Amino acid sequence: MVADPKGTARAFVAELLAALGDRLRSALLYGSVARGEAVSGVSDINLLILVDRVDAGLLRVGSPLARRWAKAGNTAPLLMPWDEWRRASDVFAVELADMKDAHVLLQGPDPLDGLVVDARALRLQAEREIRGKMLQLREGLLLTAEKPEEVGRLLLTSLPSFATYLRAVLRLSGRTPPARTEATVRDAAELVGGDAAAFLRLWEARVRRHPLRAQVDHPSVTGYYALIERVADYVDQLPEAEKK
Repeated sequence: MVADPKGTARAFVAELLAALGDRLRSALLYGSVARGEAVSGVSDINLLILVDRVDAGLLRVGSPLARRWAKAGNTAPLLMPWDEWRRASDVFAVELADMKDAHVLLQGPDPLDGLVVDARALRLQAEREIRGKMLQLREGLLLTAEKPEEVGRLLLTSLPSFATYLRAVLRLSGRTPPARTEATVRDAAELVGGDAAAFLRLWEARVRRHPLRAQVDHPSVTGYYALIERVADYVDQLPEAEKK
């Protein structure tokens, strides 16, 4: 990530506006940069770009800018038509909740205005994505178990996604997630009856940009995985009325 991520995002959106004109309906910065938790050289710049419609003409015009953005090491923006975003916001309940908590409007009307996070949609998406991410983590550990450096990279890379799910779990319990991830981890661990220590050690390594080497039986690995399991089980065991 660059030294001035907000400025970089604003510059990119300005280029899009110059290229697309009024076809660019809205642009929103979200994620760690919007929360003030971005780690230089590590964190992504997350952008939601809403346009009038996605067609061949728009893709041709936007492609050079998007390629340059990605070549600089940035994550490709979420690109959607305005109307599709408004209709499909229930599908993105986890992302919508995070955006509503922390975002920076860069262009156009606020696409979050009038949208409400549906608790049932939030619960379904959270469980599905937690289970899916757990499967990916298991597969990754299976492939890297004999390579401590790769185990370490895998854990550090997975942290932001699981932190997002911890915020979702707190929301499902009726709590407001704290502004800082460290506090979110502690609150979520307390909620599900887990131990936050391993997650917090890994998060500190990520924030400090420390390389991590870990055997699969190291407490940082087993403790991290154990907390994720507790979170998944907590969501799975929510009252049936909240699952419908």
